[in-house]
Amino acid sequence: MTYSIIGILAILIHIIINRDMLWHNSEHNAVPAHREYRDFILGVLVFCTIDVLWGFLNEYHLMSALYATTVIFFIAMMAGFLLWTRYVVAYLDGAPVLKKILSASGVILFCAELVILGINFFIPIQFWFDGNGTYHAGVARYWTLMLQVVLFLLTSVYSFAAKGRNSSTVKRLRRIVGVFGITMAALIVVQLFYPMLPLYSIGYLLSSTMLHSFVVEDEKEEHRKTLEEMLRREQQQRRELGSAKQKIYTDPLTGVKNKQAYMDDELQIDARIRNGSVKDLGIVVFDVNDLKNVNDTEGHDMGDIYIYTASMLISEFFSPSTVYRIGGDEFAVILEGEDYNDRAALLAAFEKQVDENLRSGKVVVSSGMAEYRPGADRRFRSVFERADKQMYQRKHALKEPQKRQQFTQPVKKTTK
Repeated sequence: MTYSIIGILAILIHIIINRDMLWHNSEHNAVPAHREYRDFILGVLVFCTIDVLWGFLNEYHLMSALYATTVIFFIAMMAGFLLWTRYVVAYLDGAPVLKKILSASGVILFCAELVILGINFFIPIQFWFDGNGTYHAGVARYWTLMLQVVLFLLTSVYSFAAKGRNSSTVKRLRRIVGVFGITMAALIVVQLFYPMLPLYSIGYLLSSTMLHSFVVEDEKEEHRKTLEEMLRREQQQRRELGSAKQKIYTDPLTGVKNKQAYMDDELQIDARIRNGSVKDLGIVVFDVNDLKNVNDTEGHDMGDIYIYTASMLISEFFSPSTVYRIGGDEFAVILEGEDYNDRAALLAAFEKQVDENLRSGKVVVSSGMAEYRPGADRRFRSVFERADKQMYQRKHALKEPQKRQQFTQPVKKTTK
């Protein structure tokens, strides 16, 4: 019964430490050659399960089932070695000659074991049971185990000779893979002399635990650090892109969005109109009055100050994030959300301030507003043109001599 207890412990420990690789697919890519490693662990679990079953059957001398289980035991043993060689070759970048030898040796030894077990049905060269149900090892068992010793040592040589990255961490990981082969080879040598001890399962338990602790976990940690570095770089690139985009889309004189930003946003709005996702949308178009006169009489520097003052006046009443300078003295505000809901009050307050500016000789800005009409407007330009027309009507009204005479009392400034 002690024989089976060792195998049961090996199974439980393998399942616990490799649960991520066995069930959580998201963890697979964190480990190089994860498919080969997972196949190897599954092979180890199958071998240990058969080893446990063999212990129970041998305890109760169930001969027919014991013989069949012994055959499967040797097949699982060789399958485990084959899967190990595949993992080592996939994980490490070793010498091509050793790589070919190691890959071929696993397949050859597995096939040879199948042939030996076939012969064993007729001539007991691998194992047999006597009349008392006692297990006896045949000469072929010793030869196959010795070949495994040689080939496990070969995997160690392959691991130590592997090239690739030369960081201290990678070198340490390669050494651990090599130590796995040495440990298995040493325990198989002992198994040659003590066939009734579960040394193969013990070897898998010790070596696989070491492999998981020092290789798989380290690789997962390195993978995590790589992902964090990629995320950091991506965030940095986004910040740089956002900063560059802000510079591209910002008018250098006024600090509001420029014409390029307006054109790009107009294209996006047109796309939303086509797919029917636009509901509440409007625009206010502005034009700075008397800019040419300021440039001609006071110079272009004062003209720039006049434009800047006009942009600040617009931004005072409308959200600065939606203000665009679309020409020399032309501005626009796209109305959505809260600004759209408050559009009438905002425009009224703005025009009231402009009327006071007209009376007091400050900057005057004409404005016109229009709303998007679902079904009628097929593009945003149509909304702009209606607002532009309203703006020119307002501009004309502000220039009428009688309009100037309407302002006889000071008007308190109203803000948003």
